[in-house]
Amino acid sequence: MDVDLERFFDRVNFDVLMARVARKVTDRKLLKIIRTYLEAGVMIDGIVRATVEGAPQGSPLSPILSNIMLDDLDRELWRRGHRFVRYADDVRVFVRSRRAAQRVLDSVTVVVEQRLKLKVNREKSSVRHAREARLLGFGFYFTRSGVKIRVDPQAIKRLRIGSGG
Repeated sequence: MDVDLERFFDRVNFDVLMARVARKVTDRKLLKIIRTYLEAGVMIDGIVRATVEGAPQGSPLSPILSNIMLDDLDRELWRRGHRFVRYADDVRVFVRSRRAAQRVLDSVTVVVEQRLKLKVNREKSSVRHAREARLLGFGFYFTRSGVKIRVDPQAIKRLRIGSGG
């Protein structure tokens, strides 16, 4: 099951995120710096615009903040005994059947939307076989000893095309 969080970096609620950061960080000065970073605004066409939600994407802090923000989702998936992979806002959950995947997608949606105040994009989220799952240029395959990870053939193809070879 592939869970797509709709416009994750644009929609992160500052208060929800800072409450989760404060669980891990006790230094008040550092918390203030992080809050200031979040509220710094964005520059669009040379004009700085205030931000009331979201996290800057592409900075070294972005994946750390997203991992802290989505820690509750990880804990819920672990509590339920699910196998999953998540990096920043990319989430794959592995279950045994389509029916189980649909149930898990429904329950993940509740956690994400009610507890974390984010949105699951139902159109982009999907239930499919693990062989078709891709994550950050990696794919999965099966052997007698279990599931293995490999570089996704499509990622290799894109790399060859992009490098002119």
